[in-house]
Amino acid sequence: MMSLRTIASRARLAGGRLQQARAFGGYVQPPLNQGPGGKEGLIADDAEQATGREREELKAFAEGHEYFNRQPVQMQSGQGTFENPVMVPSELHERAVGIVPKGQDGPIWFNITDQGVQYVPEVDLHFKLYNPLK
Repeated sequence: MMSLRTIASRARLAGGRLQQARAFGGYVQPPLNQGPGGKEGLIADDAEQATGREREELKAFAEGHEYFNRQPVQMQSGQGTFENPVMVPSELHERAVGIVPKGQDGPIWFNITDQGVQYVPEVDLHFKLYNPLK
């Protein structure tokens, strides 16, 4: 049987290693965000057992907000040229974009960054990322 002192020192060591692992690669993860879990004898619903981004999304939805923008980008007539690129909203510096060309069943996926206008040869269109909050 371990003493409380041994358990506490091991917990501190594990916590120290956990912090190092969480900051691996220069990315520091946000603190763990989890729900209270299910009540004894009942099956937990999504809000009670969700963690991380899913929990944040459910909390925002309950408050009437949209956590992730799932609205499709609608191209206007004449968009897609270098002078008039398709504008894609994102609060981040990079975003994955999918487009279904006419006559195809599935999307073509590609990444764009906030480094100016980018040409996607598979669809022969130009895209530009912008921050809708600025």
